[in-house]
Amino acid sequence: MKKFTAVICVLLFGIAGNISGQDVKAKAILDELSSKTRKYASITSNFVFTLEDKAADVSQSQEGTLKMDGKMYYIKLGDNHIYSDGTTRWTYSEDTNEVLVDHANAGEDALNPSEIYTVWETGFKHYYEKEVTETGKAMHLIKLNPVKPAEKAYHTVQLYVDKSKMELTRIVILGKQGDNYTYDVKSFVTDKTYTTADFTFSKAKYPGVEVIDNR
Repeated sequence: MKKFTAVICVLLFGIAGNISGQDVKAKAILDELSSKTRKYASITSNFVFTLEDKAADVSQSQEGTLKMDGKMYYIKLGDNHIYSDGTTRWTYSEDTNEVLVDHANAGEDALNPSEIYTVWETGFKHYYEKEVTETGKAMHLIKLNPVKPAEKAYHTVQLYVDKSKMELTRIVILGKQGDNYTYDVKSFVTDKTYTTADFTFSKAKYPGVEVIDNR
């Protein structure tokens, strides 16, 4: 579970830089996707997160939930919960009943998870690969390569975009060491109403919780 927590942070916090795209078709699709996404007041999605480590012959999956409103977000992945009100980030483990408290932007190349649906805007060259069909739906497959590959643990990010809905349905991160991470969107709901309390860790909800403040 600790590895899963680390990996979700790779997915949600480790992708950043300045765009240097070279494919006109890919850019047009991604610009349209960004424009549409930024109009939503909030996003709520259920997903399946899969870690595949080819070297260790390991494949694990976990169901999760992501809620976003502006710079605020909440992630539940298995027994782990990540809250952020835009200023502070709390990472809580049910297994240990511990919560780590950090600044919201703590960590190298930190990226607010609310940007996961616009992650392509910075740090990548982007290329249109092809159109594929999955579960009867036409998808655009777009490949992203980091502008500064030496600084990243992965070499490619694949985006699957529903052609008719113009929604991101899957992100695949291909690691340099044969470790691949997949984020499959199972549901996508917009414009739900949330309050700051939905994105703030409350000690009262977790009696006896140990607080480790890293700020």
